[in-house]
Amino acid sequence: MDLVDLDGLSSRLNVIKTFSDMSDPEDIDALVRQLRPRLRNVIGATIGKGGEGKTTVTTNLAYVLAEAEKEKGRQGKPTKPILYIELDSNGNGRLNLGIRGSEFDDDGLGFFEALTEDKGLKVVQGVRPYLDMVVSGCHNADIPSSVTKLSDKYGITSYLLLAALLAQISHRYRWILLDFSPGDKMIQRMGLAACTHLIAPMKGSDNAVIEGLGTLATLVRQIRRLNHEVAIVSLVFLGYRRVNDQPTSQLTNLREKIGILLDRAHISREVLVSAFIRDGATTANLARNYGMPAGEFALAAAGQLLESDTGKPVDRPRDENGRYADPKRALDLAGDYISVATQVIQLVRQRNQELHGDEASHC
Repeated sequence: MDLVDLDGLSSRLNVIKTFSDMSDPEDIDALVRQLRPRLRNVIGATIGKGGEGKTTVTTNLAYVLAEAEKEKGRQGKPTKPILYIELDSNGNGRLNLGIRGSEFDDDGLGFFEALTEDKGLKVVQGVRPYLDMVVSGCHNADIPSSVTKLSDKYGITSYLLLAALLAQISHRYRWILLDFSPGDKMIQRMGLAACTHLIAPMKGSDNAVIEGLGTLATLVRQIRRLNHEVAIVSLVFLGYRRVNDQPTSQLTNLREKIGILLDRAHISREVLVSAFIRDGATTANLARNYGMPAGEFALAAAGQLLESDTGKPVDRPRDENGRYADPKRALDLAGDYISVATQVIQLVRQRNQELHGDEASHC
């Protein structure tokens, strides 16, 4: 792993000041149209309520996509890395990827300074092969107050700080995954203004899940002036039982309930992908404790994960009682993430083709 400072970027603060609310609305629209084509590889993961597993889903999807790039490299095909960014102050992505407390963990200070002070963006390269990340932590909690001060002075274009930053580095990456929480509206607005495609992790079947989706839909509508392209491309369901490789009525009933709401909102049911992540809380928690994505944990549980420096097998993970992790359950969980990632990226690519077609039709 290496800590790289992506400097030499154009000033994001100057963009905010130039295209403030005092500007001609058509000028702001022109800025948004200029940014959007550069952000079509940005996928956001969020939902309108907490505890839905968005960080677990996002880090695992990032790992799966990075593994796909690694396979391309083996085949001699062109490759680009994946970038994972967590906007939340809890910084749990560091735990999932095993770098919390390491020499690369600055608690989000570098990201805060890049976003609000025009400094270079600090990126940890090679967290895994073809997977980079921007570290988050307690300093992320200072972002809302800083952006609020800017918005008081320059208006809603302050929410474009992240979009303006990512637009300058997006060409370096195959996909950029943004992980942001429902806890702070300012953070959500910045995330929604930056991404093009949304995945909404959903866990459970109570009314709060539906309400959370409604909250997200409202936020998407509110950000339209700064991002006319953002849309939900997939609802990712996790933590549901699987019997004979099929979902139980808990999930099928929830899908139908959500499907009716989608029909009313004139949203395609395609977002209800058939793949889902099974109930595997014990395995998932153990993988997080070991700082491993599900796919990597499955290899470790099977005794097939090798140390990068020695080439020797990594010790098989054990639970708190000293028992070896079940390799079959770990492999099943990893397979679910591969299936979900495959379907999500398929929908993202399909939507990017539609957006490109819309551009061509207006030329």
